[in-house]
Amino acid sequence: MRITGLVISTPDVAAAQQAWRRLGHVDREVELREGEAGLTAVVLGVEDVAATERLLQRRGLVGDASGFDVGGLTWRLTPFVGGEGSTDLVLDHVVVRTGDAERAAADLGARVGLDLRLDRRLTEHGFRGLFFRCGDAVVEVAAPIEPTGDPDSFGGLAWRSANIEATRERLLAGGVEVSEVRTGRKPGTRVATVRDRALGTPTLIIEQG
Repeated sequence: MRITGLVISTPDVAAAQQAWRRLGHVDREVELREGEAGLTAVVLGVEDVAATERLLQRRGLVGDASGFDVGGLTWRLTPFVGGEGSTDLVLDHVVVRTGDAERAAADLGARVGLDLRLDRRLTEHGFRGLFFRCGDAVVEVAAPIEPTGDPDSFGGLAWRSANIEATRERLLAGGVEVSEVRTGRKPGTRVATVRDRALGTPTLIIEQG
């Protein structure tokens, strides 16, 4: 099971297509739909869609391969097809914000079957982060230490680059506004923010140390 696609809603599909082409992603990974701006679904590639659909239903998730409700967010299933794109960026992580870390852990770990690799608590900041491995990417769940009952929401995307300076220069040359490179929160990482609202979701570039 791995993340193979993203569904993004946008009030201007044509502008969003151009924005994703500038970034280097459009047809293979990102599906654009007309509507209020935002990431609306994550697509999981699996070897056997029918068998995975039955398993998730037995685990109590509502929906089918076209869209399972996981904490109020939509996760879809599609057959996994191997192969790499030509872009210098690959998906590093998807952010999910939740008011209840324990429920999110049960939904994404016990029900969907993602591999929980780290449960990080920053007590002084009242923050808890759960990190689930999903193929080559990570689902990062951001939550308060004390549950609030706030609904889940997709918080944004981070794309991994082997050379963040080269990627930044490519984007700047293409007319995309990108922040200066700075030290990331995760030790050994450097990040830059892509400031293009037409993408429809907060977007970060990250270089791993």
